[in-house]
Amino acid sequence: MMKQKVIFACIIALGVPLVLAGCCSRAEMARLKADLETAERQRDYLQERLRATEQAPEQAPGPLQTQVDEFIKIRDALLQREVELTRLRDAALAEAQTAQELMNKLGAQLQAETEKVNELQDQLQQAQAAIEELQNKLQ
Repeated sequence: MMKQKVIFACIIALGVPLVLAGCCSRAEMARLKADLETAERQRDYLQERLRATEQAPEQAPGPLQTQVDEFIKIRDALLQREVELTRLRDAALAEAQTAQELMNKLGAQLQAETEKVNELQDQLQQAQAAIEELQNKLQ
């Protein structure tokens, strides 16, 4: 069926420009007719083969068909595995995203706590300086 379309398209592609341009000589016209007849014979031959193939009785599966069936089963199993791996990858990606968000939150908390510790250290140093000053005054 596809070859028929290709042959028809080729005939149209070759014939129409020549006819429209008006530059077809008798020799070219004869050649085109011969090409058309050849294409039609090929089309008829292919149609006959297609009909014969469609009408052929089903034969018992041979070793080649058995291999094809096995390959189809393997392909289907691989496609299922691909779907499973894709699902697992998406789940891992979601977990990684959640972990990243948690790390960002904990990082912000750590930064806040670090600032508090620094502030407390400054207060401690001030308190120690005040204690030293009071000790010096008492001496």
